Amino acid sequence: MPDNLLQSCIAAKRNGADFPTVWQTILRGHPLVIGPPVQRLDEGVASLEISLINGQRIVHDQNGYRLA
Repeated sequence: MPDNLLQSCIAAKRNGADFPTVWQTILRGHPLVIGPPVQRLDEGVASLEISLINGQRIVHDQNGYRLA
């Protein structure tokens, strides 16, 4: 199921949605999401991480969305 959620985020970005829109329309109310986005800075690259109930995270950075 996290893969479906990830694919929804990727599709929204492909259709021009920015992160705040994806957060409000896809992620915020989804039953897998357990908290607000957390901003990270790793080796000079900023990202937002959204924790999922299964222990994975959806990461949004300059390259798009991915599972971690």
